[in-house]
Amino acid sequence: MRLTQRLQLIKLTVLIGLLTSIILSHPLWAADRWFPKTTLIEDYFGVPYPYDYIQLAVLILLIVFSFSAQKKFPTVLLIIFSVYMCFDDQNRLQPWFYNYVVMSCILLFYKNRVDEPNNYTAIFISLQLLVSLIYIFSGIQKMNSTFVPNTFELIAHNFDAILSTRQLNMLVKFGYAVPFIEVCFGVFLLLKPIRFIIVPLVILMHILLLITIAPSNNDYNYIIWPWNVMMIVLVLLLFARVNKERFFDISFLFKSFSFFIVIVLMLIFPLFSLNNKYDSFLSSSLFSSNLNKGELVLSNKAYHNLPYYIRRYCKKNKENHILSVDNWAKDELNAPCVPEFRIYQNVQNYIIRLTKTNSQDVKLNFIEREKLIRF
Repeated sequence: MRLTQRLQLIKLTVLIGLLTSIILSHPLWAADRWFPKTTLIEDYFGVPYPYDYIQLAVLILLIVFSFSAQKKFPTVLLIIFSVYMCFDDQNRLQPWFYNYVVMSCILLFYKNRVDEPNNYTAIFISLQLLVSLIYIFSGIQKMNSTFVPNTFELIAHNFDAILSTRQLNMLVKFGYAVPFIEVCFGVFLLLKPIRFIIVPLVILMHILLLITIAPSNNDYNYIIWPWNVMMIVLVLLLFARVNKERFFDISFLFKSFSFFIVIVLMLIFPLFSLNNKYDSFLSSSLFSSNLNKGELVLSNKAYHNLPYYIRRYCKKNKENHILSVDNWAKDELNAPCVPEFRIYQNVQNYIIRLTKTNSQDVKLNFIEREKLIRF
């Protein structure tokens, strides 16, 4: 299969994944919801319900129109409107949404000409590098003290019925090697001589992940199902049996704007996330368990002033009530809360206004994630 044909299929895959994920998480994009929006500008409160359904309809229509192979204008509008949607609510900066939009942006530079190998090969290599960096940083983000006990051990216990206690303990210990294996997957995908080994292993990893996060086992954040399926397709299109373009000049890659977009957005910026100076969701922190955590500590007065719907996400301790922001977001939005201080603080301010109390009655308990590198 020619690279030009693969690029068309990659675009189709990205748009299908984007459309599917948005439909599954539609309360995040338009709904009569209690969970507050976190707009980019404090005094801008976004488009209210039910008019936000117009926004969702526009977003879906732009995705549908972007399926056109030749016309780029719908895709340009889609990217611009996607940026606006995140401006309207920063909780839409989900990892899958961010990566799909960046891929769409890269594909814009493809000129749809089969007689320009320098152009379409540079775009193809940029996408290869982008997907490879997702695996590399996903592995790096897992190199923390909480990944195995908080995430991998939970996944391993899905095999309780078929593994003995000894085998299960060995599987849990294997979790300490998983971050390094994932980094190696990302690096080795870029090495053509050994791709025939790495591609099946990457696909097997995604299949096992799909099994362990099946709705019957773990029914929250099922939005990651289509993302894992689409990653399998992208890995096959980008790395399986790719023929080298005879007329490609490698120097053209460094003249391609798409290449530098990948380097900046997927390599340079994520490096700052390792010191908590950049969003973890935009840095391929997938299943790492190393995320900022925030919960609200409510006094009895604030709790009793809460609507009954929000009280369901509270737990009582000795003196106060603890409101889990993360559980609230997952349940109502069908997507996790973006784990950043500004989001949790906005929810705190919203609850204060809703309960007509103050910061003494509604306290934010924010736990910063583990820094992997200090600089």
